Amino acid sequence: MSYAPVLAAAFVLWPIMGVLGGQGYAPLLGLAALPALALARPKWPPALYAIPAILFVIWVVIGEAWSPVSTGLISGSLMEGNFGVKASSVRIFLTAAFALLAVGGAMRIADGRAQVSTRVMLGAFAAQGLILAITTIFAGPLLTAIYGTDPVDVASGVQNLGRNANAFALILPVLIAYLSVRPQFFWKPVIALLVVTSLLFFTRLDNQSAVIGLVFMMAAMGLIRALPVHGFRALFTAIGAYIAAAPMVIGTGLRLLEAYNIHLPASFQSRAWAWHIVIGKIAERPVTGHGISASKTWEDTYADHPDWLARLPDFWSAYKVVPGHPHNMALQIWAETGMIGAVLVGFSLVLLGFRLPQPDKMREDIRYAIAGMTGVAFSLFNFAYSMWNEAFWSSLALAAVAIILLSKRQRESL
Repeated sequence: MSYAPVLAAAFVLWPIMGVLGGQGYAPLLGLAALPALALARPKWPPALYAIPAILFVIWVVIGEAWSPVSTGLISGSLMEGNFGVKASSVRIFLTAAFALLAVGGAMRIADGRAQVSTRVMLGAFAAQGLILAITTIFAGPLLTAIYGTDPVDVASGVQNLGRNANAFALILPVLIAYLSVRPQFFWKPVIALLVVTSLLFFTRLDNQSAVIGLVFMMAAMGLIRALPVHGFRALFTAIGAYIAAAPMVIGTGLRLLEAYNIHLPASFQSRAWAWHIVIGKIAERPVTGHGISASKTWEDTYADHPDWLARLPDFWSAYKVVPGHPHNMALQIWAETGMIGAVLVGFSLVLLGFRLPQPDKMREDIRYAIAGMTGVAFSLFNFAYSMWNEAFWSSLALAAVAIILLSKRQRESL
């Protein structure tokens, strides 16, 4: 039995996970990954680029020891039915393990054994796009019908729409890449329409991360087109270097904004102020970091920074400047795992860039799908989630598996 149908079955559930706000992506990754042990037999040891990533996850687990929010690894009891994994590090470890299984298993699928499975997967992605369109157009009535009129519940519903948009943005490059290699001319206007309508829906949802993700997607695709030999090396080396030097790069950018008295839009300005705080925390423990999820304990409010509060309504005075996490994973890696964690992540990405084949030696749809997804993921990495959001990493791992599955499809059947 091929592993491809198992992945196809998992992707059938992808749109449902999006409707639920994305929280189901982590268990979905687990369900998709475990059969790989029997059906695909991922090889061991893993690829060279995965070794620093594995060491990073191990370092994160070790960092639980000095995290100020650590309360133990597990809680409850299986016998009493209230068992739970409390430690973020354990959830990240399991997510990484499932991702390795799924990616390794997908790589072992024989060429030509994913013809039907790929069609199922692409159909599921198209269905998610349709669901996103409907929920965006009718957001007001749907939110009221599902969540009522309580502002807190409605805000939760809006967040779910945003998470669904982010998940669709991740797999949008796969749809674009697949359609781009089809021979019929009329697919080109369809691709343009898909990009434009997605941009409109992301804008209507006020999802800046997804909007910027589309910009980064096009930029990454353009880089691969401009550098057909060294494109992936340049792309992943640049991202790895950015992570390794994030406090200096972002700190310099913030100082330039202040020097020229440039005011950002509200959502980005609040992020910039949070990054100020986080960079200060990095300086306190630059080598080992403060421990996983330490940013949850940073209690600076806008009342502690009168110059920032002067540009905000008075009721913001009680709000924390860092609202649970800094909305920038590069800074969070530095702040919570230190230079050790940042170097391991950066090195892993550089090795990945050199491990991937040259773009001009890959199928056109695959090289553009990889580049486009990298661009979207880089936007979400910088502006959206906590570094320890296992739902995001699970959705990214599944999206990467989708590209591998697409690569196993023989183009003669397109």
